[in-house]
Amino acid sequence: MTTLTTPPGWRPRAAAPVYQRLRSLIVRGRLGPGARVTESGVATDLRVSRTPVREALHRLVRDGLLMPVNGDGGGRTRLVVAPMDAATLIELYRLAGALEGLAARELALLSPADRARLARQLGTAERAFRREAAHRPVDYDRLFQRHDAVHRTLMDACAGAEVRAALDSIRPRLDRFEWYYAPLVGPDLQATYREHAAIIRAARGGTAQSIEQAVRTNWFNGAVRLARALARGPGPRRGFEPALALARGER
Repeated sequence: MTTLTTPPGWRPRAAAPVYQRLRSLIVRGRLGPGARVTESGVATDLRVSRTPVREALHRLVRDGLLMPVNGDGGGRTRLVVAPMDAATLIELYRLAGALEGLAARELALLSPADRARLARQLGTAERAFRREAAHRPVDYDRLFQRHDAVHRTLMDACAGAEVRAALDSIRPRLDRFEWYYAPLVGPDLQATYREHAAIIRAARGGTAQSIEQAVRTNWFNGAVRLARALARGPGPRRGFEPALALARGER
């Protein structure tokens, strides 16, 4: 059985590092859909007590990254990595587009100088994204971060606490779809470039409605692109190790 590799001296003493480690493995596809995750297996692999592991697993269930399933033959409930399907992907992306689009309407209330400044910041983030996409071979980890920076720059300028909280609640699952399937969409990102350019133009001088529409279009079209990739079937992300089992112990 494959076990989780930890760096020398890495000994988290609370739930947060355990949560972050497991979240990263699931989001990045190293723990694939259906992989079983056990409290004892994680505790052994990460060399921690079961208490922080238990707290981390509960949080991952709330995030929608893990789900309980009935044990075979009526046995105890098990935790597995949640499945990934097109219907969930489209619903999450439309929700994110609606939330970001609603928040982005507030940009129309900014002064022309502030809007011009934001457009420059978005342009800087977009150019960094495009430069990263041009690298060969593509580093999809870095590409994801550069893409995320474009949207975060936009939200930092307009999103209130409630919108941020709502986005944060679905962020783990959004990130998972992007990390897992973006390599099947790229490296041809011309459609994404055009949609980002439309967002920047609208942020600079568009109406509230045109800003919202540009943001929604990017998210909604992104859902269609990723759903098509999902239909072609999952494949390990380039350079990624096989999914880890973490299933020792509680059989």
